[in-house]
Amino acid sequence: MKTTEEKRGAVLQLLGPPFGEHGAHRTDLPTDATLWLLAFLACHDEPVNRSELLSLLYPETEEGVARNRLRNLLHRVRHLDWMPAGAEVGLEASGPLLHWTAGADVRAFRRACLAANWSAALELYRGPLLAGRHPDGLPAFEDWLAAERDNLQQGWLEAILYHASELEQLGRAAEALSWSERFLAFSPYSEGAVQTALRCALALGDRHRAGQIYLRHRQQLQHDLGLEPAADTIRLYQAALATSVQAPVPACSPTDSQPHRGGRSAIFGRQDELNWVCERLQQPGERLLTLVGPGGAGKTRLSLAVLAERDPCLTAFFVPLVAVTSVEMVISAVASILGLAPGGGDSSEKQVCSVLQTAPHLLVLDNLEHLLASPQRGGVLALLTDLLDQAPSLRLLVTSRVRLGLQAEQILTLGGLDYPSDNLLDSAARSGAVRLFTERASRVRPDFALNAQNMGDLIRICELTEALPLALELCAAWMGTFEPRDLVEELTTGFDLLESGAPDRPERHHSLRATFEHSWRLLSSEEQQALARLSVFRGGFERQAALAVTDTGLRPLLTLADHSLIRRDLTGRYSLHEMIRQYASERLQIRPEEESWARAAHGRWYAALATEAEAFLHGPDQTSWLGRLQTEHDNLRSALAWSLAEDDPASALRMTVALHWFWYVRGLHREGQQWLKASLALDGGRDAERARALSRMGGLASALGEYDEAQRALEAARTIARRCSDLALEAEAIHGLGLICRERGQLGEARALFEKAETLQRPLTDPWALASTLNDLGIVWCFEGQMDRARPLFQESLRLKEQIGDRQGVAYALANLGNTMDDLEEYQQLTEQSLVIKREIGDRQGIANSLFNLSDLHLNHGQLDAARLELHEALSLYWQLGRRRSVAAALIGYAKLLEHEGESAACLRLCGAADAILESIGVPAQGFGQGSFQDDARTSIGPVADELYRLGRIMTAEQAVSQALGTQRVGSRHPH
Repeated sequence: MKTTEEKRGAVLQLLGPPFGEHGAHRTDLPTDATLWLLAFLACHDEPVNRSELLSLLYPETEEGVARNRLRNLLHRVRHLDWMPAGAEVGLEASGPLLHWTAGADVRAFRRACLAANWSAALELYRGPLLAGRHPDGLPAFEDWLAAERDNLQQGWLEAILYHASELEQLGRAAEALSWSERFLAFSPYSEGAVQTALRCALALGDRHRAGQIYLRHRQQLQHDLGLEPAADTIRLYQAALATSVQAPVPACSPTDSQPHRGGRSAIFGRQDELNWVCERLQQPGERLLTLVGPGGAGKTRLSLAVLAERDPCLTAFFVPLVAVTSVEMVISAVASILGLAPGGGDSSEKQVCSVLQTAPHLLVLDNLEHLLASPQRGGVLALLTDLLDQAPSLRLLVTSRVRLGLQAEQILTLGGLDYPSDNLLDSAARSGAVRLFTERASRVRPDFALNAQNMGDLIRICELTEALPLALELCAAWMGTFEPRDLVEELTTGFDLLESGAPDRPERHHSLRATFEHSWRLLSSEEQQALARLSVFRGGFERQAALAVTDTGLRPLLTLADHSLIRRDLTGRYSLHEMIRQYASERLQIRPEEESWARAAHGRWYAALATEAEAFLHGPDQTSWLGRLQTEHDNLRSALAWSLAEDDPASALRMTVALHWFWYVRGLHREGQQWLKASLALDGGRDAERARALSRMGGLASALGEYDEAQRALEAARTIARRCSDLALEAEAIHGLGLICRERGQLGEARALFEKAETLQRPLTDPWALASTLNDLGIVWCFEGQMDRARPLFQESLRLKEQIGDRQGVAYALANLGNTMDDLEEYQQLTEQSLVIKREIGDRQGIANSLFNLSDLHLNHGQLDAARLELHEALSLYWQLGRRRSVAAALIGYAKLLEHEGESAACLRLCGAADAILESIGVPAQGFGQGSFQDDARTSIGPVADELYRLGRIMTAEQAVSQALGTQRVGSRHPH
C-alpha cells in the first residue's frame, strides 16, 4: 500500500528482495555499497550525518579517502537507472547531513504500524529487510542490519496478532485463523495466538483443525520447555472437542491472551501476588497498597498486570514518576494522566481531587522511591493522605523500593521469582525464574531450551541473581554469546568485590548490582563511556541526540542494544530501563568532569532543538514540531535545569523564549511562566533576549489573569526594546499591554495600543506578528459592536496566516471572522471549521473558545443538550488552564443555560460567583451579557434573589466550577 507521493515518485522496496520502483518501472538494485547506503538512509526518517556512514561503510579507511569514496557513492546513487532525471523526490544533501526523501516501504510499514493500520502493514511486509543480501566485511553495518531486521520482524509479528484479533472481532473467523497460524509458524509458544486460533476454529465448527493446532502447540511446549499449555488454552481445546456448534467463544482476558499495544511482556511467577493485590483492591477498607522491593524486582510489571485484571468498575490510570523531582511535579503528572493540563491554575491538587471524586478510581503511582528518600518525603506523604481523604472511592497502588510508613498502608514485598531447590527438571520447567530466563534467552538464541544438561547452571544463575526479573533478563541477553556455564563463571568471579556496604541498601539489590557490574565489565571502554553518558537523557532519545551526547559512532549504540542495555522502539527512538539509567548515572558521577561534559552536550543539543523548533511553530509544520517538543519535553526540562544550575543565562533565556509558544499552545502556562522567571532571575544575558523573555512571561501571566505582574513585565520589556531600538520587540510588548487593557474592559486604551503596534509592524517583515495584532484589534471592534470595522481586520489576518501556513492562526481568524457574520449558519460553519483545526494541533485554549461560542449558538436556538456538552468541555479546559477570566465567562454561560431550564436559583448563584471572580482580577462584569437573563431570574425568584446572588459571591471559584459541572442536564460569543 503506497502513499500518493510514493505512487508518483521513486520508491525503494527493501522488505524482502530489494528493488527500485518508479511508476510501473522496476529495477534491481546494485549488490555493492550503494545498496547499504540506500538502505541505511531509507530506514531513517530524519537526516543522517555523513560521519555515521563513514563509520559503517569504511571503518578501517583513512578519513580523507573514506570521504572521497562516499562522495563517489553518492554520485552513483543519484544516477541509478530507476531514478529518472527530474524525479520529484530523491536524495537531499545539506552540509554534513543526508536525507532520503523518496518513498521507502520500510517507512510506510512503520507508519502503518503506528497508525494501527494492520492490514496495510501486512501488505507492505514482503519479507526480512534486504532478504538474501549480506554485507561481507562490514561488521558495524552487519550489526545494524541484524538489529533492524529483528525490529521490523517484531513489528510484523505484532501486526499479525492485532490484525487477527480485529478480524475475529469482525466475525471473519477464517481469515483470523489463517493469520494466527502464520504467526504460530514463527512464534509457536504464543498462548495468545493459539487461543485466537482455537476460538476461530471453534467458531467455524472445525474440530479437526482445532485439534491439530492444540496438539502441535502442546508438543512444542513439552519438547522445548517441558511445559503444559495454559489452563485457558486447555479449556478452549476441550470446548472444541465437546461441540461442533458454530458459535463464537468469548475472548479471554487481555492479560492472558490478547495482544497488547506497546508489546508488554507476559508476567512470570507472580500469579499469587497478582491475585493478592486484586483481592485487596476489592476490600472497602484497604485503599493504599505498596509494592515494595529492590530495583528490577518487577514492581512495575506487576502493577500493569493489576491494571489489566482489576475490577472493571474501577477507572484506572498509570502514572510514571521516574522523571519527577518535587511534590508539584507529582501533582502535575497525575493531572496530565487524568487529562488535565500540568501546572494549570493555582490549585492543581484540588482539580485532581475534583476528578477523582466523580467515580471509583485506581491510580498506580510508579517509582516513588527517589522522592521518599529526599526532602520531598513529607510533602509526598501529605499529598497521598489528602487524595485519599478527599476522594473516598479512590484506591492507590504505589511501587517503591521503600515503604511509605503510613498507617493505612498495606505492603506486598517483592523479591526474586520462585526457582527450585531440587534438581528436578519438572520443578525447573514450572518455576517462574527459569521460565522467564528461558523465554528471554530464546529471543537472542532461538534454539535455546531448558534441558537436563543446562538445568543445573540455570538454577545456579537464579541463585546468583536471587532471581530478580531484571537481572535474569540482562543475563539472558548474553546467551547469544555465552553458554549457561560460562555465565555462571562470570557471575561468580569477583562477586564479593561488588557487594555494597551501604546499610540502607536492600540485600537483594546487591545481586542486581552484580548483574549490572557484570554487563558493564563485558563492554569496551568506549561502550562503557557511551552508556554512562546516555544516562543524562530523560524519557528516551533519538539516534542523532545519542551520537552527539556520547560523541561516538553508531556501533557502540548497537552493541548496547544487543546487550539489552538500551531499547529501541518501532519509531527508532531509544530508551534506557530506569534501573540501568540509574546505575549508568552512578558510573558517570564517579568522574565529575565526564558528567559535566555529558550534561553540557545534552544541554547544547536540546537548546539547539528548541531554537530550531521556534522557527517552525508558526508555519505549516507546526503540528509535527509541537508533537516533537511534547515527546522531548522531559529532556528539554532537564537541559533547562542544567543551564540554570550552571548559571548560564544565555542558554536559559534562549531556550525559554524559544519554548514559550509550545507552552502556550499546549496549555502549560504556569510551567512556562516559572521557567521564564527562573531564567530572568540569573544575572546576565543580552538585553534583547531578556526583553523577549519578559514579554513572553508577561503574556503567560496575562493569560492566567495575573494582570499586574503581566503589566510590570511587559513595561520592562518595552523599555529595553526602546533602548535597543528594536521595533519588532517594542511592538510585541505594546501588543501584550493591549491584551491586558482589552481583558480589563479598557477598550479605548486597548485599541490605541494595538494600532500603535500595527504602525510599528507594517514596515517590518514579520507577517505573523502583524496578523496577530490585526486579529486582536478586530476583537476590540467586535466588543464595541462595530462588526464592519472588525471584519476586514480578520480577513487580512486570515490572508496573512494562510500565506505563512500558520494553521493555528488560520483557525483563530476563521472563528473571529465568524463572529462578524449576520448569517448564523455561516457563523456556525466557520466556528466548527476552526474547532477541527484546533483539535488537530492540540490548542486547548482555542478548543475551549470555539466550544464556548458554539454553546451560546445552540443555547440561543433552544438546543440545550448540545449547549451543555460544549459548555462542560469548555469550562473544564478553562479551569485546567487557569484562565480565570474565561472561567467566569463560562460560568455566566452556565447561568444562562440554567435560566433557560428554569433553574433560576442556581443561575443567580453562578452569576454571583462569576462576578466575584471578575472583580478579583480587576475585570468589570459589564459586557458579559448577563443582564437580561439575570433580570428574568430575579423576577422568577422574587425577594430572595439578592441572597442567592450573595451566596454565589462568597463561593470559591472551585466550588462554583464544581457546581456548574455537576449539574445533571447536560454566553455571548467569545472572540479569540
